Amino acid sequence: MANYLRRLGTRFALLAAIPAIVGFVSSWSAGLGFLLFILAIPAAVLILLTYGLVSFVRGIQLGRQVETPREKTLVIAAAPVGLACTLALAWPLLGAGSFGGSLSRLLVNQRKYEAIIRKAQSHPRPDWFAKDEGVTYSVDVGPPVRVAFNPAGMLDNWSGIIYDPTGDVMLAKGFDPKSGQFLAPDRITKLFNGDLVGCRRLWGSYYDCSFT
Repeated sequence: MANYLRRLGTRFALLAAIPAIVGFVSSWSAGLGFLLFILAIPAAVLILLTYGLVSFVRGIQLGRQVETPREKTLVIAAAPVGLACTLALAWPLLGAGSFGGSLSRLLVNQRKYEAIIRKAQSHPRPDWFAKDEGVTYSVDVGPPVRVAFNPAGMLDNWSGIIYDPTGDVMLAKGFDPKSGQFLAPDRITKLFNGDLVGCRRLWGSYYDCSFT
């Protein structure tokens, strides 16, 4: 029984890690992340459901071999509980992976980002979209000057690491379907000529933000 439960937990944990990996990769490469999302996620769901069903049948079989009602319940319920937990954690783990990817990207590129920020702040009319030292970026002249690093996505839906010295981007809290309005004021929502949906603080004046 112990080996079955240990094996079950390990395999559910490996399947649960897939959304986190997809989120991490997406932060570094939107194209590859999107490809993984449309291919790896459905495949992982199919494998998860199949494995959950097979494990549940195996648990019923093992339940007939154990002695106490407590052990019987534990063995039979292990697969359904593991399946439910893995499904429930998928979206939070996708977000956690994305956040970790953005954090690592900032850590690797912060020196380049700061040089670009100084350049944008000192230029009277900085380029709207440019590339410097392998880093693509967009500038919102403000004031104050804000910079979106590595903006990438599909059509109007994109995300990037935003430098905002005011921290006001954190006012973006999504969309209210009842009123048909974004919850943040237009001066925040319309930054970078987009619709700012929400941001998460990385560190300092850097934020992980999504637009639509």
